[in-house]
Amino acid sequence: MFTFIVLYFLVFSLCFIINDMDTDHAVFWSDPCYTSSDEEEICHYRMGIDKGELSNQLFPSSISHVRSNIRHRGMDRKAPKPPNDEVVSWRQSLKKLLECKTGQLAFREFLKTEYSEENILFWLVCEEYKTITSNTEMAEAAKRIYTEFVQVDAPRQINIDCETRQEITNSMSQPTLSCFDKAQRVIYKLMKKDSYPRFLKSEIYQALLEPSDAS
Repeated sequence: MFTFIVLYFLVFSLCFIINDMDTDHAVFWSDPCYTSSDEEEICHYRMGIDKGELSNQLFPSSISHVRSNIRHRGMDRKAPKPPNDEVVSWRQSLKKLLECKTGQLAFREFLKTEYSEENILFWLVCEEYKTITSNTEMAEAAKRIYTEFVQVDAPRQINIDCETRQEITNSMSQPTLSCFDKAQRVIYKLMKKDSYPRFLKSEIYQALLEPSDAS
């Protein structure tokens, strides 16, 4: 009887591990997002971010309609690649890369390898934060973003200067839609200067290109 129980437990554990691995390698390629103008070449996109990990934590359910259900844990080799001309266009600028959800996913995968995934996640949630119309929801979301990304020793603390961090801290008593704008620009510039050039040379990006376009 004891042997049977142990065997059952091992089989159950193995099934759980296999199922988790399958989930961690799922991705959905989506159409490009709609863009609008913004200062310093930063466009405001209503981007899809993972429901289970961040959106449900940071934003009330009433604005869930602006999200896409994108799974991000790994680049599934079985998933169809985005069009090659789209992938090639990502070389134009970080702005161009972030216009497409496929670009967001690929760039996020790369940032994971550099342990700086918090940068793209913060940028994404700031974009979604700007779509909030309710003052109550805005206050709740601002506090969650602050706790997750901005405050000292936050789980996903972003690399911003002390002055910008303090300005955000001071604004938490009465947050506005623009309270994260300065920090978002800092993070965008950081990604543009450091991470984006390395992404274009990465195996993740090169694997999405047709052989004739790979460098």
